Amino acid sequence: MSPPLPLHPGARPNVRRSAFRAALAVVTATTVTAAAFTMAGTGARAADGDVANSVLADLTIADVPAAGLDAFTGVFGTAGSPPNGGLDNGDLSDPSGVLDYLTVRGQAVARTNAEPEKNWAQAQASGFTLSLNDRDYLSVGSLDAYAECIPAPIGPLALAYARTDSNTIGVLGRQVPTGTTQLEVTGAELGADDVSTATLTVQYDQIEDPAGGGYQPQSSARAGLDITITGVLRDEDGEELYDGPLVDVELGHVDVTCDGTTSPPVTTPPVTSPPPTDPPITIPPVTVPPVTVPPITVPPVTDPPITIPPITVPPVTVPPVTVPPITLPPTTPPVTKPPKPTPTPTDPGPSHKPEYGYGDHSER
Repeated sequence: MSPPLPLHPGARPNVRRSAFRAALAVVTATTVTAAAFTMAGTGARAADGDVANSVLADLTIADVPAAGLDAFTGVFGTAGSPPNGGLDNGDLSDPSGVLDYLTVRGQAVARTNAEPEKNWAQAQASGFTLSLNDRDYLSVGSLDAYAECIPAPIGPLALAYARTDSNTIGVLGRQVPTGTTQLEVTGAELGADDVSTATLTVQYDQIEDPAGGGYQPQSSARAGLDITITGVLRDEDGEELYDGPLVDVELGHVDVTCDGTTSPPVTTPPVTSPPPTDPPITIPPVTVPPVTVPPITVPPVTDPPITIPPITVPPVTVPPVTVPPITLPPTTPPVTKPPKPTPTPTDPGPSHKPEYGYGDHSER
């Protein structure tokens, strides 16, 4: 993990700064005085050695006349707790004037707590809108950032998370995901009369250390959102007017360590063995003569022949089968009819010819 970078006036210790913020601070240093951002009120500036810190919004605007931007830096919503310092409900008085540029929606929360059992820090809001040149430069949905550290003997254990709406933000009305995104815009969108076109580079980082939203074996934790916008501004002829940082916004930065906790460590008393009082006993070496075992001869084993007696199958006698006689019923002989007698003629037939008929009747 890289060491923290120097903080600008009004920022809280122990909240890590990006390299971009360090460069942007150099750009604005000549026009911003430290007196303008002296924090006031309870919780406005954390004392050295705080083990839990929370900053709801940390805003830096570069001095870029071509883009219509004036230099500004300030923080809103801060809390810090020293070791075993208990609960700090935070300062929401806005002495640096961040709310002149940044609208915080819903209930703003920045609070910390440091107890023997654990240190934790929290930052919450329903949403944010950054307005510059009467334009909504940046919009962010709801944010819930939390970091916690539990000391020994249970730990050290740490967890951190930064939850937002869909992990997207809006830049000049365009949806931007986490990571690096380039946008081509016009001077009218920026509200800059001298600018014709511009290329904006948006770096949106969601910080969770340790990652995953669960306890990890480490002695510090931090969470929050970092949003930086740089730009290349060009005039009508395409000539470059400016190339550099424009805006840096850090939201919901929470930072805790396990330092300063007073949970008593578990101490196990050392076990001391009493010194030996008896002289050591020396056992002379014992030499065992070699034992010779005579060879053992095993006589061959002969199996006697096996004789299988013949198997005699007795003859099988099938008894004769006697079929009983079949008696047929008596048959009635057919009825014999006597032959029909042939009639015997007794009278001779007539011998005369008929007196009528066809033929020759001349002999009559």
